[in-house]
Amino acid sequence: MAKKQNKSPVIKSVPQVGVDVPKQQDKVKVPFKLEISELPRLTPYLPGILLFCIAIIIALLTYKDYGISIDEIELRDNGLASYNYIIYGNQELFTKFTDHHGMGFELLLVFFEKWLKISDSRDIYLMRHIATHILFLTSVLAGYVLIYKLFKNKFIASLGFLMLAFAPRLYAHSFFNTRDLPFLSMILIIFTFCQFAFAKNKPILFFVVGLLCGYATSIRIMGVMLGGFILFFLVIDLVTNLINKEKPIKTTVLDILSFFVGFCLLLYLAWPYLWKHPIGNFIESLRDFSHFPWNGHMLVSGVYTSGKNISWTYFPTWFLVTNPEICLIAGFAGITWLCIDFFKKPLAFLTNTNERNFLLYLACFFAPVLSVIYLHSVIYNDWRHLYFVYPSFVLMALYFINKLLQTKYKKIVQAVCILQLGFIGWFMINNHPFHQVYFNNFVSHKDEYLHNNYDMEYWGGSFKQAIDHILATDQSKAIKINCCFKNEIENNILLLPEEDRKRVQFDVLENADYFITNFWSDPYADIFTKIDYSIAVLNSAILCVYKVEKDPAKQKEVNEKRVSALRKFMAIYPDFDDAVRLGDAYYINNQYDSAAIYIEEVLRSDPKNSFVTDHLARIYVNMKQYPKAIELYKNELKLTPGSFEVYTRIGVCYSGMGKFDSAVYYINKSLTIHPDYEFGHSQLCTIYFNSGMYDSAQVHGEKALSLNPDGVSSLNDLSRIYFIEKNYGKAIEFCNRIIKLIPGEVSQYTNAGVCYERLKKYDSAILYSKMAIAINPALRLPYMNLARIYTTMNRFDSAKKYEAMLK
Repeated sequence: MAKKQNKSPVIKSVPQVGVDVPKQQDKVKVPFKLEISELPRLTPYLPGILLFCIAIIIALLTYKDYGISIDEIELRDNGLASYNYIIYGNQELFTKFTDHHGMGFELLLVFFEKWLKISDSRDIYLMRHIATHILFLTSVLAGYVLIYKLFKNKFIASLGFLMLAFAPRLYAHSFFNTRDLPFLSMILIIFTFCQFAFAKNKPILFFVVGLLCGYATSIRIMGVMLGGFILFFLVIDLVTNLINKEKPIKTTVLDILSFFVGFCLLLYLAWPYLWKHPIGNFIESLRDFSHFPWNGHMLVSGVYTSGKNISWTYFPTWFLVTNPEICLIAGFAGITWLCIDFFKKPLAFLTNTNERNFLLYLACFFAPVLSVIYLHSVIYNDWRHLYFVYPSFVLMALYFINKLLQTKYKKIVQAVCILQLGFIGWFMINNHPFHQVYFNNFVSHKDEYLHNNYDMEYWGGSFKQAIDHILATDQSKAIKINCCFKNEIENNILLLPEEDRKRVQFDVLENADYFITNFWSDPYADIFTKIDYSIAVLNSAILCVYKVEKDPAKQKEVNEKRVSALRKFMAIYPDFDDAVRLGDAYYINNQYDSAAIYIEEVLRSDPKNSFVTDHLARIYVNMKQYPKAIELYKNELKLTPGSFEVYTRIGVCYSGMGKFDSAVYYINKSLTIHPDYEFGHSQLCTIYFNSGMYDSAQVHGEKALSLNPDGVSSLNDLSRIYFIEKNYGKAIEFCNRIIKLIPGEVSQYTNAGVCYERLKKYDSAILYSKMAIAINPALRLPYMNLARIYTTMNRFDSAKKYEAMLK
C-alpha cells in the first residue's frame, strides 16, 4: 500500500496582545480564494451553490410564462385519484383507466396542493410548475456534487451543472412535464447517493439509495432497471469479498438487504395502485408499459410515422438533432474512451472503485435505449420517454472533457465549452419560453424546414401566449376558439386570471371566432388564410392563430379544402388513421351522413373514448336522431360521471323530441352540479318559453345573460318574452343588442320594426323593415309589414307598392 504523504500544517499567525507587528507584513498580498473558513469542506461546492441560486432566481422571474401541457390535467386527475383513495378510500383509482406509469410525483404535488390549501386553478398549476422545476434544479445541484466527487475539478463540475440545467428542451420540460423530468431528476439524485454509498459502504446509505430507487420507480417503472444495476454491483462486491476475504461478508449482505428493503418500502408507499395486489399489479404495469398502446403519428425527417410502426432509428434521430453539438461530440467520444478503458482493465470498473460509477452510467444510457428498440416499445413526442438517459450521457461527456483538460489543449477545450454555452444561452433568451423546440445545427434552420420535417410544439404550452394575445387584442366579452385538441384550449384557460376565464371558451369551428394550431397532427391547418398571430422559432412556425371566416360561402370553401387536404394526406399515408377529423370536416360542412360513417368506425374500435362518443352524439343531434344521441350521451356519462355538459345535452335532445319534462329534469341536474352554467340556463329559458312558462323563462334568461351578456340565444328569447308582455321598448333594446353582435341578423331588424309599429313609431318601423329588405330582399315578411304600416298611415300608394312586390 502507498504511504500517506505528510501534509504540512497550516500555520496561522495570530497577533498577540502587546506585541508589535512589523509594518512590512501589512503589505503582503494574499491571493483571493472563494472559500468559507468555518466550513472548508463546503468551499469546492460554492460555485454549484451560486449557480443554483442564480437558476432559482431566473425560475422565479419566468415560471409564469410556461403554459399547461396537453396531458397535465389528466396527470393531476390521476394523482387526485390516488390521493382520494388514501384519504377517503375512493376506489376510482382501480376502476378508472390507468396507463401504469405510477403516480409518485403527481401524488406528492397533490399533497402540496392540499397542504397549501390552493383552490384556484391558476395557482394550482403555477405551483406545480415551480415545484417541478425546483426538484429539477435540486437534482442538478446534486449532480454538481457528484461531478466534483468524481473529477475533483470545479470547472468540470460547473460545466456539468450548466449542461444539465440548461439543456434547452429539458429546461422547458422541467416546468410542465411532471412525469419525464421528475424521473430524470430522481435518476441524477440516485447517481449522487449511489456514489456516496459505494464510497462509504454503509448499510444506511444503501437503504437511502433503495428508498430513492423505489420512489423513482413509482414515477416511471423504468426505475427498476437502475435498481437492478445497483444490485448487480452489490452482488459483485459480495462475490469479491467471498473470494478475497478482505472485508466482512456481513456488511455487504446488509448493504443488499438494506437496499432491497428501502426499494420495496417506498415503491409500495408511493404507488397506491400496488396496495391491493402489490406483485400482480406491478407485473401488470411492467408488461403494459413495455407495450403501451399509442396509435398516434409522429413527423420525423419529413415523414409521418405511426406509433405502431416506429423505426429503431427514431430515438437516435431525435437525440442527434436536439442536443447541443459539443455535448454530443464529447458524449460519444467519452463512451468510446470508456469502452477502451474498460477492455484494458475490466476489474477496475467492476470492483468498488471510482471507475465503477462510469460503468453504471454507460449501462444506464444503453440498456433503456436497447430495450426500447428490442421490445418495439412505443415512444413519441421526440425522445421525452428517454430523457432520463441524458444525465448518464453528460457524465460520460465530462469523462472525455476531463481527459482533454489534462492535455496542452486545456484552454482551447475550455473556450469551446464556454462558446457552446454562450450559443445555448443566446437561443434560450431569444426564444423564451419555447425552449422545448430547440434543434442544433446538425439540422437545417432554413425557412420552415423544421416545421415541415419534425414535430415541433406538440405539448400545446404555446396556446397560453396565443390566448393572451387574443384577449389583449379582442375586447369582446365572449370569445370562441377552436383547435384540433380541445384540451389545449381548455387547459390554458385555467392559467388565466379569473375574470378572463369567462371570456374564452372552446367551440366547434363553425361557431368559433379563431382557430389555433400548433401543427401537431394537423398537417392541413394552413388552409386558413387570415393569420392573426404567429410564433416562430429557428425560422419555423410553431403556432398560428387564424381568424375564422364568418361568411357562409367562404366557410364552406374552407371546409371543402379541409376535407380535400385530409383525404389527400390519408391517401399518401394509408396508416394515418384520422377518421375523427375527417368526420369532423364533413360535420362542419353539414354532410352529417358522411361524418357519422367515419365517427362510427372510430367508436367501434375504441368504445370507451368519451371524446368520440360525444362527437358522434352531436352528429345525431344535427340529424335529429335524438334517441341515438341520448343513448350515446348516457354512455358518455358512464365514462365521465358528473359531466354537467352531458346532462344538458341530454336535456336538449329531449326538448327536440318535445319531451319538455325530461328536458327540464336533465338540465336541472346539470345546474345542480354547476349552478353558473350559462348554456344550461339559456336552454331552460328556451324550453320554458316554448312551453308558455314565460316567468320561468325570464328568470333563466336573465341568469344566462348575467353570466354571458352577449348570449344571443337568451337575448332572442327575452326579446320575444318582452314582446308577448307588450314591453316593446325592452324588446327593441334586446333586438338592438343582437344586431350589434350580429349586424346581418335580418330577423332582429324585422322584429324591431314590428315593435316600433306597436309603439306607433312608424318612421322607425319603416327604417328597420327597409334595412331587413336591404340585407335579404327575398324575405316576404318585411314587405308585408311595410304594406301594413303604410296602410295604417293612410299612405296607400306606398302600401300598394310593397303589396305588388309580394307578388
